[in-house]
Amino acid sequence: MKKIFAAAIGAALSFGASAAPATSLPPGPIYLKFSGQEQIAINGATTYAGSKEINWGVFIISTLDIGSVNTPHDQIDPTGNEFFFNGQKQGVGDKGAQITGMFYGIEQGGASAANPFPATKGYMDLYWRDLNSLSKTSLAGSAAGIRCGWDCANGYTQGTFLGRLFFDTGMDVGNPNNTIVGNSVPTSNGFSGQADSYASVDMTKEGLWSDQLNSDYFHSGQGARDLRFKNSYNYNPNWSNGANILGARVDDPGQAYALPEPGALSLMGLAMVGMGVTLRRRQKQA
Repeated sequence: MKKIFAAAIGAALSFGASAAPATSLPPGPIYLKFSGQEQIAINGATTYAGSKEINWGVFIISTLDIGSVNTPHDQIDPTGNEFFFNGQKQGVGDKGAQITGMFYGIEQGGASAANPFPATKGYMDLYWRDLNSLSKTSLAGSAAGIRCGWDCANGYTQGTFLGRLFFDTGMDVGNPNNTIVGNSVPTSNGFSGQADSYASVDMTKEGLWSDQLNSDYFHSGQGARDLRFKNSYNYNPNWSNGANILGARVDDPGQAYALPEPGALSLMGLAMVGMGVTLRRRQKQA
């Protein structure tokens, strides 16, 4: 009941007759695409004062697809069957909704032969942005005025909280402490690269999607993980802040395997109990 009540409260946050309540995830494989902007620190610099953070950024999910399993517990492919797109509307008078977020707290990783630009730690927060009560967010422009705190970004971390992920280990076979494998070192001369990572759900900071995403579907050499990412990052001087804070555009295909909603599981359990009671009654009558 607690989970169902929490979901009801979250949906109610998108208020009004034409509100766009946060969608639930269909059970099974999911392929998501999102684009964003980020800052990367080099030469010993940091992107947040008083921390060791070298990378943070913001993003907007462009589409969510019902996926198909390519390799069990390893790869999920898109099918083209979208169940959400950026700005999607749910009826007459509805202004639509976005799924936005922020990643932060990523630090310099340890040495690894197969990882030219290693990183460790890091979080990713997801939000449902109801455009009936909040303005539509765009990725255009610079980083000025966007970051409002350690896990706060104007235009990206307001609305209904969907969940917090943490970048998890297992992708870098050369160093068990690294969470992200980057194949290109950013420099002020420009750069383009790819980054691979796993992520798991932080259940100490629950949102509407936390239970569904907490699947342990992906298998790594260091244990089960909940999501898998493979992103590209490309130099974007509009987001730079001096010689040692470089801007980049990021495009991230992501893979997940959603579990049924807790409420659906509860109803299924009640139905099974009811069937058991009916069967026992019939047996007694016989």
